[in-house]
Amino acid sequence: MGMASAYVIVAEYVTSVSKPNWARMVQCCVPSCNNRNDINKTISYYRFPLDENEKRRWLKLIRRKDFTPNYNSRVCGWHFPHGKAAGPTRFAWNEGKAFPHISQPTKRQKKMLLATVEDEGGAEPGPSHLGTAQKTPSSSSVLVLEIENEMLRKENDKLKKELEKQKQTFSFSQISSHPDIVNYYTGLPDAATVLFLETLLSKFDLQYHFDWNVQKMPLIDQLLLTLMKLRLNCGLVDLSVRFNCCRATVTNIFITISSALYDILYVGMMENKIPSRFKNQTSLPHCFQPFPNCRIVLDCTEVAVSNTESLDTQSHLYSHYKGGTTLKALIGVAPNGFITFASDLYGGSTSDKAITADCGVLQQLEAGDMVMADKGFTIRDILPAGVSLNIPTFLVNGQFTMEEINHNRLIASARVHVERSIQRLKTFHILSYIPYQYKKHANKILKVCVSLTNLQTPILREIA
Repeated sequence: MGMASAYVIVAEYVTSVSKPNWARMVQCCVPSCNNRNDINKTISYYRFPLDENEKRRWLKLIRRKDFTPNYNSRVCGWHFPHGKAAGPTRFAWNEGKAFPHISQPTKRQKKMLLATVEDEGGAEPGPSHLGTAQKTPSSSSVLVLEIENEMLRKENDKLKKELEKQKQTFSFSQISSHPDIVNYYTGLPDAATVLFLETLLSKFDLQYHFDWNVQKMPLIDQLLLTLMKLRLNCGLVDLSVRFNCCRATVTNIFITISSALYDILYVGMMENKIPSRFKNQTSLPHCFQPFPNCRIVLDCTEVAVSNTESLDTQSHLYSHYKGGTTLKALIGVAPNGFITFASDLYGGSTSDKAITADCGVLQQLEAGDMVMADKGFTIRDILPAGVSLNIPTFLVNGQFTMEEINHNRLIASARVHVERSIQRLKTFHILSYIPYQYKKHANKILKVCVSLTNLQTPILREIA
């Protein structure tokens, strides 16, 4: 490069830097905006803020996050309808959008807009990227659009809040793909079994307990709520929070669905239908081979209840065995481990023999049947003619004979599976303590739990 050329370059540089600020060409750095100070001389141009957080906000708004602005970078004033403090908010990609479903501004709002336009001195220049063929929107139309957008945002916020209020925090869809979680909450082996119950309920004419229907909650979730109450004995407040409903709705659903399950599963499939000994022989497990005529194995179970009763009633409910007020039921189990009979609940002080004589189980027995029970069931004298009783031998002479030992061992090995069935029944924790408000529904609750226990996987692997 010659000396003369160098002098020319230096002279041009000095000339350029000596020009005043108004003489330099400034262009807006917002994408698709072609505003320049030599075209729109009436518009202002703003430098990026020095504050890093505010600078990043501007870059995010103009959709240039990776851009590094320098001292000469500018954003034209058209993008600042609310002033520089609010930052750039108007852009080509959102200009002219309309929301017809939002109500239009009131007359008063329009008058205020027109007054604002007059104070500003008429229409302001638009971005040159809109082109000469497009009409530059006036300030009034822009402000109307902004009010419409604000109304849209408020309406969306309101709808979101209403949706959150209606949204359940817990539903069957959240657990249906996890059999172990389904079993924990419902006591049933998998989602298919729960959906089977829903299908039965959907064909049943539900008569709600409080005479008002529950419409907002799906039937499958009403069933889930009921099963959770039976299985876990969750409190009313707990269930009302989980399913986003009031406590009265929880009670309405629980009593309604449990009553329907009672009619479908127990009355429709189990009541007065103890399988015959011949049917039992088709699925007789190995431990019952010495007792082929066994029709049913009997045992009693007790359920704790509240003691807010009169003294006479409390004495009737008091169980010396449990040391508290209870209700007592007779449970009958088939040799294969399925529960085939459940009596109504009696006061805890009622004897096993009295319940057996009154509950109706003896009327279903036939000559040739054999009943197995614990030694506390001294019911031989009330059994129908031709029905035998098999209970462990009582110790009479201070020592069992070898025959008595073998007999007791065979009975114990058979009855252990029956006791396991009753233990399964007790995994429905509502049977650990029935709340006072559900006491008059206790018989149905017990028998629904019995029916649900039979829907579980068989206890004996050979039966499965």
